[in-house]
Amino acid sequence: MTSFPSSTGTRNSMPGGADATTIPRAALILGAAGFIPFALFCVAAIMAPPRYVLQAHFALNFYGAVILSFMGGVHWGLEMARQQHDANAPTFKALGISVLPSLAAFAALAMPVHYGAVALAVCFALLLAYDLYCAKAGLAPAWYPKLRIPLTIAVCLAVLLPSAV
Repeated sequence: MTSFPSSTGTRNSMPGGADATTIPRAALILGAAGFIPFALFCVAAIMAPPRYVLQAHFALNFYGAVILSFMGGVHWGLEMARQQHDANAPTFKALGISVLPSLAAFAALAMPVHYGAVALAVCFALLLAYDLYCAKAGLAPAWYPKLRIPLTIAVCLAVLLPSAV
């Protein structure tokens, strides 16, 4: 039923001699590049002239909402790919969970920016917990937590920092 190598410490070999817990280069580079706008908007929200602070903070939240929606889409894709190995896939439950980040992101944008930032950080943390569950259950690649944990910590700090200063 599982379609990815286990993250329980088993080192399965992958193409190119890498093990199953090695983050693919493309995922690592694009993941890091995806953090750049978080960093830039965070700095802008802190250091911008007062008349631009709200715009910079909103841009930070807006980008966070887009990325949160994208991260939900990752789970939609994982579930759709699972049907190659599991006749019961895709399930209503898994697809339903995959759309929750988009709904939460939309709700966060409807809030005042400081509350929206907190909502986004909570949602990123909850999604990380679900990502860890999926990797452990073999529903996501074993390397996925190694990418997601540091990125999620950085994203949460970037989204929350402007509200704290």
